[in-house]
Amino acid sequence: VSALMLAAFAYGGLSLHYELFPFPFIADSIKTLRTLHEVHTRKDDDSQFLRFADVPPERVASNRFEFVAGDSLSDPVLWQGGRYQFLEYCPDWGCLAVEYTATGQVAHAYPFRNDELEQAAADAQSDEFPYELSPAASFRDVYVIGISRYANGDLLVVFQQHTAFPFGAGVARIDRDGHPVWFRRDYSHHWPHIDEDGVALVPGMLIGSEPISLKLRNTLTLRCRTGRPYLDAIGIIDGNGQLLKRINLLDALRAPPFAYIMQSSSRPFERGSLCDPLHLNFVHRLRDDAGGTLGLVPGDLVASLRHLSAFAIVDGESGRVKRLVRGSFFYQHSVQHLTGSTFLMFDNYGGDGVYGPSRLLKIDLADGRETTLFPNDRTPEPLRNLFSDTRGVIDISPDRRRAMISFTQEGMAVEVRLADGAVLNVFHSLHDVSNLEQFPEEYPQERQQRAAVFAINGLYYLRN
Repeated sequence: VSALMLAAFAYGGLSLHYELFPFPFIADSIKTLRTLHEVHTRKDDDSQFLRFADVPPERVASNRFEFVAGDSLSDPVLWQGGRYQFLEYCPDWGCLAVEYTATGQVAHAYPFRNDELEQAAADAQSDEFPYELSPAASFRDVYVIGISRYANGDLLVVFQQHTAFPFGAGVARIDRDGHPVWFRRDYSHHWPHIDEDGVALVPGMLIGSEPISLKLRNTLTLRCRTGRPYLDAIGIIDGNGQLLKRINLLDALRAPPFAYIMQSSSRPFERGSLCDPLHLNFVHRLRDDAGGTLGLVPGDLVASLRHLSAFAIVDGESGRVKRLVRGSFFYQHSVQHLTGSTFLMFDNYGGDGVYGPSRLLKIDLADGRETTLFPNDRTPEPLRNLFSDTRGVIDISPDRRRAMISFTQEGMAVEVRLADGAVLNVFHSLHDVSNLEQFPEEYPQERQQRAAVFAINGLYYLRN
């Protein structure tokens, strides 16, 4: 009996280390139990609700904008919404997005057609991209994470989900009336970006079925505790929803010299977890003035990799990683090419020891210099310590002189002038939910008397 017990103990250790049977079964069971626990303990369907504000529900429209530098916005804007947001314009389910004029007037609202989107997502399901769904999962666990606008006014919308594996719920094209044109249920996640030619760059993933091996002096195997690591990839998708190319970033980073950096991959408070080694969250194309210096070639891609606290310069044709850039920034999002050798990013944790910790950071690859553009000494006191633990996105104005910074978990966006970081406008994600009975029961009075603050996943300059 002792020998059998010792043998069982030894096999248990080996199965854990080498992921032998029954490890995959146990890992999947644990993952499923965690998801079920989340389903049954999370709040009722409240979309991206954060908290209540000291603003009456009937005054949400007049309190969304703070015109700091003048009496109007610099440009018309596209405000990303979601389920239960902007109900005064889209009373059924809320608005996917709202177009505002420079004076803050509504120019157009995109209805969130929940039932049509749910049906389109179901019709788009394929064996190529299977999902593991909780029995209690529904489309109301799916939420809008990022949008981009086509030249004709259609939206490209990326969804994430709470109660399924993986979390990338897919990407859809939505017309101006809110009707789905097509839906790809394909593990797409995070913010898309549409190029001038109408081709979209979309963060996506595949799901691995074995440990990640890195080619170092001796091959190093990094194991995901569930055995199902996310393999981030860039999807290049045309306006008809056809995948033109997929660039597998993990494959591009497995070999030296980048494989050594891969060892530092982490998740917040879970050091060494390799289930999500990269966490790709944004892809942008280098502009025509990249100039070819420092290996920067117009048409190459810049990819923001949160769990490496780095961004990659990727050859737009071959998919080869040409350069991996690290600095004082930490768990960043939305890295974008500004001009020449300079880049902007939403730095979630980097800070500068005085303000932040989240900030708008500029980095120049020519000399490695980093500049915190916002916040700074001239920033109004209430805006000096904004923080978004997760998410956060920026949008650069067409003239590249200003930037919109969405502090997702603050429910607030700030427009700044890039020359000096001066605040031009402030936006508050306020919404009237007084008639929504599905909000948490412990908030009946707040729901009826106070406006709700929702996460703001993006506010963009409205381009023609």
